[in-house]
Amino acid sequence: MNLDYNINQREVGESMKDLNFNLLRIFIHVATSTSFLDASRKLYISQPAISKSIKLLEEELGVSLFYRGNKGVNLTPDGEILLKYVMEAYNILLAGERMLCKNNELTSGSLIIGAQSHITRYYLLEKIEKFRKKYPGISIRVIDLSTRDLLEALEKHTVDFVIDSSPIDTIYNNTIVEPVAYLNTCFIESAVNKREIKDIKSMAKEQIILPLERSSLRKTLEKELKADNIVLKPVLEYETEELIIESVKRNIGIGFIVENAARDLIELNLVKKVNLDYDLPQVEVNLVYVENYLPNIAKIFIEECIRDKEGK
Repeated sequence: MNLDYNINQREVGESMKDLNFNLLRIFIHVATSTSFLDASRKLYISQPAISKSIKLLEEELGVSLFYRGNKGVNLTPDGEILLKYVMEAYNILLAGERMLCKNNELTSGSLIIGAQSHITRYYLLEKIEKFRKKYPGISIRVIDLSTRDLLEALEKHTVDFVIDSSPIDTIYNNTIVEPVAYLNTCFIESAVNKREIKDIKSMAKEQIILPLERSSLRKTLEKELKADNIVLKPVLEYETEELIIESVKRNIGIGFIVENAARDLIELNLVKKVNLDYDLPQVEVNLVYVENYLPNIAKIFIEECIRDKEGK
């Protein structure tokens, strides 16, 4: 997007100063860089020109935006406030530009999806593969953040939509949450163990390995167990399923994961599924989006996900 133009003077009670949008663009680059020199390299503008532009912006606003030091620059409190609002406005402008792209042929364009790694592996990758075969000109970027950060990115329009598992707890009332798939979960243990564990309550006596407490997978399990007054106290907690599985292979404990994560290892008899007389919860996979800010490409991707869910 070309940001080299001036915002016309507006009257809101009192007249506001004309702010050159090019100065704000330079401000964003300096604020997100380590120094004026670093920003000049990114913008292909000389360092003196960068310094002059920032000084001019500070004079127009009547505040200091940066602390200058030998090791670079840091935002002042006023600079942090300005960056927050400028970035929000910039992201809305980018979202607007993407909204206006009505290329029904989908021969070009981009898609930005927010999804955690386990959702990408066991749901999203298949959808991306199918979409790319149909629309090879579309580039796709997947951003992996916590659920809270993904929802914040959605609200700030830095992602087009989010695919995440329940529970989706959001403070934003303009988001739509639509279930599109369900993933089975299971406990796994080392293949060297010969015992058979059937009773879920006996799991409380085992060495249990769980995802981190803040993870949606952990929350889903604990919500289900709480209804039956069952509490599992893990001896190990990990950020990723890979580490849970590796610990199980080393016979450190019994891990809780999405079943698809260990399917190949179960078939190779490297780990085994614990067959409990208990219905473990499924992971509900949801599309989360703000309908009024969906680019055309994102709408088509979402429509295809919904059609797949309905078997059409």
